[in-house]
Amino acid sequence: MRIGVSIFATLSLVAFMAVVVPGAEALRDPGPAHIERTGDRAIGASIAHPAGLSVEREPYTYDGTYGYTLWRPESGEAHDHGGTPEVRVALAYDLEPSRIEVKVQETIAYYRGDELPVGQSAVSVGAEGHRGVAVGPIPGSTPSTEVYVPVNGRVYLINVYAEAPGEEGLDADDKELLSGVRFSPPNETIRSLGLPRANASEALYPSAAEARAVALHADAKAPPGAAPQASADGSEEPSSSRAAAGKGVEKRIAEGCWRADPDFFVQTQHGYKANDARGDNIPTGWSPVGLPNFWGQYTHGNLGYGRCTKPYYTNDKFAVDYPLNKWDYVFSPFACGRVTHAGRNRTHADYGIFVSIKACNGKYVNLTAHLVALKSGLRKGDKVTRDTVIGYAGRTGGSVPVGRVHIHTAFYRNPKANPDGSPYGGAGLQVVRNHYVGTAAKRRDLSVPRLASSRVYQYAKIRPKKAFCREGIRCGERYKVSN
Repeated sequence: MRIGVSIFATLSLVAFMAVVVPGAEALRDPGPAHIERTGDRAIGASIAHPAGLSVEREPYTYDGTYGYTLWRPESGEAHDHGGTPEVRVALAYDLEPSRIEVKVQETIAYYRGDELPVGQSAVSVGAEGHRGVAVGPIPGSTPSTEVYVPVNGRVYLINVYAEAPGEEGLDADDKELLSGVRFSPPNETIRSLGLPRANASEALYPSAAEARAVALHADAKAPPGAAPQASADGSEEPSSSRAAAGKGVEKRIAEGCWRADPDFFVQTQHGYKANDARGDNIPTGWSPVGLPNFWGQYTHGNLGYGRCTKPYYTNDKFAVDYPLNKWDYVFSPFACGRVTHAGRNRTHADYGIFVSIKACNGKYVNLTAHLVALKSGLRKGDKVTRDTVIGYAGRTGGSVPVGRVHIHTAFYRNPKANPDGSPYGGAGLQVVRNHYVGTAAKRRDLSVPRLASSRVYQYAKIRPKKAFCREGIRCGERYKVSN
């Protein structure tokens, strides 16, 4: 972690600075180094850090922990992902000091089963030299090292996140950051805050009022009678377009990524009512491909997410973003699959609310992120089809909303899974052929009743001025695709 921690030496001059959340405090060094100290009275822990990091104070609890996360901003451009986590400081209010070693050994045993060299080490935390136990790296979209610190009968969990592939684990800068943690008795209990659990129903699913509003805007992949049936194995239905696809085999490509079997059924995930808001400059039923990100671009590329085979990470080089309106329906990309994760977690915090699905071919996995909510009742283990709604478009993830409302959809080949079912590792999967069935398949003036079967479009690295995605042409960044 390269954060210039040598500036901690200037901490002799500090001043209180107001913050927006009751019970939290921050201090700033008025000198040129701009050191801040962020804390929370309910947690009883503060940390010194360079100014410029944004603070996310959790409105819920994660697995018996409550805390705050400091986020590194990206470039600030509209196409950016919204930042990456630097460190999370939390009180593990359900963990007794005597159970730390058991927790650490359970974690090590799980990941060693996946042949990852996850281990433990002793580490000093705070100026008082509290003895902590570090375990990691823990895989995710941004891997971290978990540090458990017992302090006066309490247990703190501090996640120190890797800055880039190859920098997993604790280096000298990370240890210097840990030395800037201060502990004090909490002024209030976590339970007195009345926070829901991060994956409780009230935190994941639409409220009663939202559910009524969503029901009035019920959507589908296509109007009745327009959607064809997919074959049972998840490949596309027999048609001349399938015969024209040719090889029907997956292929290893540059950097260790794979190109998906062109005959495997993957569909555009929005419905025929998507983007129907006035003034969004998008025709109803369409979405521009790759805004803000297309293959290998921006945060899917040079800002750190353009990976193919990194073992601790999600490999998102060939992820695609689709702009939608808030609460637009989001469907399963697969004709046949099973949900492996639905909700939030700490290992993929920058994805917000997300769903991962393992296809029935046993090796392709999708991750769809930044949802505002899950479809009511959707849970891990559920079977999905092409008509399954998995959630609703939003912009959750990170300390601030991730730009405009959109879904981030990525595919992986044979990834591994965290204990909660969230994917990591494996290989990034490039999906070239996609299906749509809906509102304006060939031309904007083509009406839905004329659609008798599914249409197919193919992605390529092209960037048109203005174009609609249709059969017979290749589609790329900024093309508009129908459902």
